[in-house]
Amino acid sequence: MLDQVRDVLNRIKSPEGQGLVESGYIQGLTEDRGLIRLVLEAPADRANALAPLKAAVEDALKALPGVSGTQIITTTQTTSKPAPEPAAEAPERRKPADAKLPRPAKHVLGVASGKGGVGKSTTAYNLAVALARDGLKVGILDADIYGPSVPLLSGLGSDAKPDLDDKKRMIPLKAHGLELMSIGFLVPQDSATVWRGPMVQNALFQLYGSTLWGGGAGLDVLVVDLPPGTGDIQLSLAQQSALDSAIIVTTPQDLSMIDALKGVSMLEKVGTRILGVVENMSGFLCSNCGIVHQIFGAGAAQKLKDLKNIDFLGAIPLTLEVREGADSGNPVMQNTVETETQKAYLHLKDGILSRI
Repeated sequence: MLDQVRDVLNRIKSPEGQGLVESGYIQGLTEDRGLIRLVLEAPADRANALAPLKAAVEDALKALPGVSGTQIITTTQTTSKPAPEPAAEAPERRKPADAKLPRPAKHVLGVASGKGGVGKSTTAYNLAVALARDGLKVGILDADIYGPSVPLLSGLGSDAKPDLDDKKRMIPLKAHGLELMSIGFLVPQDSATVWRGPMVQNALFQLYGSTLWGGGAGLDVLVVDLPPGTGDIQLSLAQQSALDSAIIVTTPQDLSMIDALKGVSMLEKVGTRILGVVENMSGFLCSNCGIVHQIFGAGAAQKLKDLKNIDFLGAIPLTLEVREGADSGNPVMQNTVETETQKAYLHLKDGILSRI
């Protein structure tokens, strides 16, 4: 069917006079039970052509036998203007009502780190499940376009696809009491997302603002699993979505703490309230000898607390059950038997709720 779709799309001419597929305007084309998903990308100087092209694509695809619907993300290669630097000595907090994106929840909580590989996504997911266990309406937005984790963590896999309502808003998927949205549900698992920065921002903002969180009524808490690092994407999302607060995840070694400092600096620059720091993979309890081994060292979170005067929210131990739960899509917070690891996540959840 995709061959037919490509043929139809090539009959629509780009501003350069070539078919949309031939001219590179079509990216990430997939088909799922008649639902056609694609990214319509235009060069910076052709941005005004996106709206009529999108309408033409929708009309052409709807006329194709076997097509039940379309889901089109539009983006350009334009370079976004850098946000003005707030005063370093007293950054002013952007009010949520002033944000450029729709308000998806009563509280939007970012989970950040200065680098990848510290277990940020696993921490964010288990924290979200812990919040949902308290009876809150909780969602999680996987904001890592290049390396989405939620399809695996949720157990739904990349084959799961969101439905659309009559206004073409995406209906979030559900697992473990959470509402979920991720680019990993929209593109094939083995497809590399080779997008420029502004394209990633546009796609991410559509995931954030075009998702029907809470059936349109919003959530109590939306946990945003921020991408690792401190680049333009992270800054723009923090500014335009008006994160109410954020936590920093680090591992115990100094190398991780140095990068976590950069994450703190990024959030400070956009006036986001930092609730505190979480030390993940903090000590391994050997089941044979009963000794706690500090495999990754110790004390990074405490050093970060002292350097930046932010709260220490707790330590999550390095355990096999966390890794197995993440890989199997059965998070440790779903286990019926309470463990020390669960207690650590619950302590983290209580600390966050007491601060928001």
